[in-house]
This record gives sequence, structure tokens and C-alpha cells, in this order.
Amino acid sequence: MSDDAHGAKQPKPLFDPTINYGHILTAVSFIVAGTAAFFGMKVELQNLDQRVAKIEATLQQLANVVVQTARQDERLNAIERRVDRLEQASTPKHP
Repeated sequence: MSDDAHGAKQPKPLFDPTINYGHILTAVSFIVAGTAAFFGMKVELQNLDQRVAKIEATLQQLANVVVQTARQDERLNAIERRVDRLEQASTPKHP
């Protein structure tokens, strides 16, 4: 009657130290999956490094173009100033 009042006692879980093929297969699967993930990420990082290197090269080319454009703008400004001075010198002054 006391067992009915407190409920049926549950036995403690037991640890089974045996190793079977399922345990080995699970462990091998985890190792293979981890290795595949590692090498997959390694390849992706190498591809990413190559893409970043290409982008850096393109940015360097763009920077060179911007520098050349700035130099051409300065040359054009200098030519405009010279033309303005020539125009001012060639206009006759009336007293």
C-alpha cells in the first residue's frame, strides 16, 4: 500500500559500457562529416581569397584611372588659365 501512495519507484538508469557497430558508425560519421566540413570551408576560403585579390587589383586600376583623370583636369585648368591670360592680353584697352 505504501508503494501505491508514493507511486511506483522508477529504477535508476543503467549505463551500458558495451560498444556496438552503431556506436562505431556514428563516431565515424561525425569524423567524416567534420573532415568534409573543414576541407569544404578551406576551399571556400581559398576561393574567397582569390576573389578579394581580384577585387583589390580592380580597385588599384580604378585608383590609377582616378589619378590620371585628376592630372588631366589639372592640365585642362592650366590651359584654360593660359587661354584666359592670352585673351586678356590681346584685348585692346580703350582710354
